[in-house]
Amino acid sequence: MFDEINSIFLDFDGTITKFDTVCTFFKTFAPSKWLDVEKDWIKGKINSKTCMQMQLNLIKNLTEEQFYNYLNSIELQDGFKDFCTIMQKHNKNIYIISDGFDFFIDYTLRKENLNIPFFTNKLKIEKENNYLKFNLFFDNEDKNCPLHLGCCKCKIAKMHTIENEKFIFAGDGLSDRCIASKANLLFAKNSLKAHCIENNMNFVEFNDFNDILNHLFLKKGMKNAGFRTKNAHRSADKRT
Repeated sequence: MFDEINSIFLDFDGTITKFDTVCTFFKTFAPSKWLDVEKDWIKGKINSKTCMQMQLNLIKNLTEEQFYNYLNSIELQDGFKDFCTIMQKHNKNIYIISDGFDFFIDYTLRKENLNIPFFTNKLKIEKENNYLKFNLFFDNEDKNCPLHLGCCKCKIAKMHTIENEKFIFAGDGLSDRCIASKANLLFAKNSLKAHCIENNMNFVEFNDFNDILNHLFLKKGMKNAGFRTKNAHRSADKRT
């Protein structure tokens, strides 16, 4: 199947990065009320856009130095740079699609000297009394998105593939559920893995990009590739 695929779509938080940069940002700088807002989103009481803006509004007295120290702590998942190099050699198009923040993604890619197109929500940052304020804008939303995301991942994938084109997707969270059902080859972990198991969806389990490369090229070293066990460990939901 790999030879038939031109496009690869990747989630960012917890997939390309070693931790969910949005959730960790709120955990680090917002009061614990951010978790109550998060629970309302997971239960479907509010949409993703409302959830994230409410959480951003909770952050007070954050300095520019603290903000950039946090951004500098973001690490890429093992094997990601090798993955990008190998995919480029095979003439595959890589796109990042995230319901997170453009500033986080752009800063991380620049820091790592990577040039990958990405689609996500726009984070506008202002300074007031030496502290940062945040507002979100949703240039990639779709009013018909079944998950009511700020950035509709299915919309972006459709824009960058031709009709009936096969594509790969890798992700780990709640915002990946819709596009995961459309991927021809799906790599999943964390709560997306649990969702696939519950809904009897084919997937390949992965931890990092070395696992993905092993599956694509070595056909070994992957446990439970495409399994559908109902007794798998269910991780807490990841946002993006």
